Amino acid sequence: MSYVLVIVGAGAAGHFAAFQARAHFRSEKIEDHLVKIILLEKSGAPLKKVRISGGGRCNVTHNQMDPRELVLNYPRGRRELKSPFSAFNVQDTLNWFNERGVKIVAEEDGRMFPSTNTSETIIECFEKERVKSKIELQIKQGVSSITWDEASEDFSLQLNQEKLKAHSVIMATGSDKSGYRLSAELGHSITELAPSLFTFKVSDPLLKDLAGISFPCAVAEVKLEKIKLKEQGPLLITHWGLSGPAILKLSAWGAREMKRANYHFDFTINFMGKSLDDTLDALFDLKERHGQKLIANTVPENLTKRFWSRYITLFLGEKADGPWSELPHKSIQKMAQSLSRYKFKSNGQHRFKEEFVECGGISSKEIQFKFMKSKLNPNLFFAGELLDIDGVTGGFNFQNAWSTGFLAGESAAAQLVKKIEEN
Repeated sequence: MSYVLVIVGAGAAGHFAAFQARAHFRSEKIEDHLVKIILLEKSGAPLKKVRISGGGRCNVTHNQMDPRELVLNYPRGRRELKSPFSAFNVQDTLNWFNERGVKIVAEEDGRMFPSTNTSETIIECFEKERVKSKIELQIKQGVSSITWDEASEDFSLQLNQEKLKAHSVIMATGSDKSGYRLSAELGHSITELAPSLFTFKVSDPLLKDLAGISFPCAVAEVKLEKIKLKEQGPLLITHWGLSGPAILKLSAWGAREMKRANYHFDFTINFMGKSLDDTLDALFDLKERHGQKLIANTVPENLTKRFWSRYITLFLGEKADGPWSELPHKSIQKMAQSLSRYKFKSNGQHRFKEEFVECGGISSKEIQFKFMKSKLNPNLFFAGELLDIDGVTGGFNFQNAWSTGFLAGESAAAQLVKKIEEN
């Protein structure tokens, strides 16, 4: 007889689970025709997030080889990811791609991309691997319901026009709502959902018409009802407010609290990324060295001329047109305080293009993370963003997909091998 392993969701985690499942079957000398591996994709575009990640470059992972350090980048899941990262870590990811002719390189900030600098390299790699592994991909094939029959010990999945029987199922639907619904049908609990990795929607005169201006090392801080958060990193002014790693990381750590606040909260930005004393020293140094020059023509470190011009116009008024020598010490002190803690208001939700991540998912209490297996059904496995696990920006969410997908595929295959051997 032929056995069927169905993977619901053909994204990063789903593909990786399929690849590892077939690799395990082959390592155990299970012939391909004995186990059919089917990838079901609800949309017509499998691997969509892989394609758009990193602005089309695909931020494959992060250059952090120590799993103990790696898990610190996950607001939710640092304890749970210990087993998956022990089974398949960042170096394993690099080796996997390298063995298939894809070189992954690190940038200064630790993000890692294919050397070709395009996500199409990853897509093509997966397509070749899918054919090589004899995995059947069915696109535009949504699952409307899923049930488990204890007597026959198999799943029944209702697809668009037909029913599909499966001996094992791996759920890897990402943040698609259908995954939460189907998992709930099988008895699983869903934790509180909230967007993560989103930009802050801000209306402020300081930011008007300055979209595209960035700051290399800003500090963003927010105090919510129960937590106080602080992140340092690149900051970007957008058409709708503020983005960049500093903001996206804040949104990840405060995802649920920001949702509960309906995305209306106060936060501060330190544009220069320096302490108040260092900012003050930098401004006084400009006055001392360039006293006769116009304030507008002498721009502090880490700021652009366009931003500086807007800032001093708003902050100094008529004095903005004068030289540094005519600027009183008190004004410089107030400027330093303002640049170090400029107050903004978030006035609503704005997601980060299509790359956002969902905070929340299948309750971790119901998963055996050593095998990525359901505690409620030994034939059901989970991988990727569907879990209540999410990382900050920088390749961490893809590493979660690779590691949990690998382990889910390995575990599901190992269990089916036993069943095959018993029969």
